[in-house]
Amino acid sequence: MKCFGIIPAAGQSLRMGAEHKLLLPWRNETVIDHVLRAWTESVAQQVVAIVRSDDIPLQQACRRWPGIDLVIPEEDPPDMKMSIQLGLQRIAAVYEPDDVDRWMVAPADLPTLTSELIDQVIEASSESDSVIVPRFGDRRGHPVSFPWSQVPQVFKLGADQGVNSLPADDHVQWLDLPADERPDDMDTPADYLRLRNEQKPS
Repeated sequence: MKCFGIIPAAGQSLRMGAEHKLLLPWRNETVIDHVLRAWTESVAQQVVAIVRSDDIPLQQACRRWPGIDLVIPEEDPPDMKMSIQLGLQRIAAVYEPDDVDRWMVAPADLPTLTSELIDQVIEASSESDSVIVPRFGDRRGHPVSFPWSQVPQVFKLGADQGVNSLPADDHVQWLDLPADERPDDMDTPADYLRLRNEQKPS
């Protein structure tokens, strides 16, 4: 089984104001550096990041990390679903996965994501044909792991459906983990400050 990671990083981050949230400081690097480090230090075979064509600083940040396959679409993806579809198309065209392989997705703005968590989800996926969804206490979270055989369903989603609506409950296998290990995303300056204040010393 091969496992491919998809990082949709083509959003506008409008709620963060003038700040580019993925380039904000996080410990001794930036938020996106931390996220890319987590993915590249995991056992995922390949990671694809989708970035807007006009977001040159983020493109440069991604290119600093060997092993990140950078996808820069000609037209900006209107939503995360389209970014994920672009990532799936790149994986299919370049890496030729088959139905026993898996693809995983998590937002780009998860500064507390760890390679250990990614690996736990991959391990849970190794003998399953279900969608693996981490559940932290009573809250679902990321990253989510899908069998490659479900890729066609992603392209059949309606205009008002996101990828999170893809797995029906009877096709989900929950991976139960401690509530305090859930990586939170950050949409606002308040989210960023809260997460920084909650961080344990490295």
